[in-house]
Amino acid sequence: MLRTRLTMLAGVTVFAVAVPAMAQEDSAVTVPGDQPTRPVAELTHRAANPTGPFAVLTSAQRDSMIEHSRDLLGVKYKWAGLNPAKGLDCSGFVKYVFAKLGIDLPHHAATLAKMGDPIMRDTAAMLPGDLLVFGKGKRISHVGIYVGDGMMIQASSSAHHVVETPVVKYRPPGGLQWKGVRRIVALDTTEVATDPEPNPPAR
Repeated sequence: MLRTRLTMLAGVTVFAVAVPAMAQEDSAVTVPGDQPTRPVAELTHRAANPTGPFAVLTSAQRDSMIEHSRDLLGVKYKWAGLNPAKGLDCSGFVKYVFAKLGIDLPHHAATLAKMGDPIMRDTAAMLPGDLLVFGKGKRISHVGIYVGDGMMIQASSSAHHVVETPVVKYRPPGGLQWKGVRRIVALDTTEVATDPEPNPPAR
């Protein structure tokens, strides 16, 4: 009887030691596909982003973002759409444009409205690439991309396609209000502008 009890206790002890070891191994597991979404995952983990926007673009990259946005003008609106060939919804449009620059954003307007840094709702303070978010009460349900010169591009459910709209004149359907601006990316201020090649001396 005593031998049986000792055997059972030994088994319990081994199991108790084994459980933390397994848990430690699980925490070190790397899930395939983590790398592409790491910038967003880190931003979400920090919640309030204390170090500013998590992606820094050159002026050429920022210009290409505007081009990618304008290339989608006229693409039809489709709820939950992520493929321009089939249609895009508002957050699908944003996700698609940013993905062109290797930035993986969530397909959810309310989540986008909590990312990056808050910016004044003033076109003088806004920069191309900023996200404009709209909603009713505390609920965010629409998002667009600011492209400069007081204009934003959005996948509009009322227009049934991707459109370019003056920010100050935009009146969202359904009583939505302009709730804020989020800066997901920033312009690289350390970028050095190169002077054009000087003209060769006249001969």
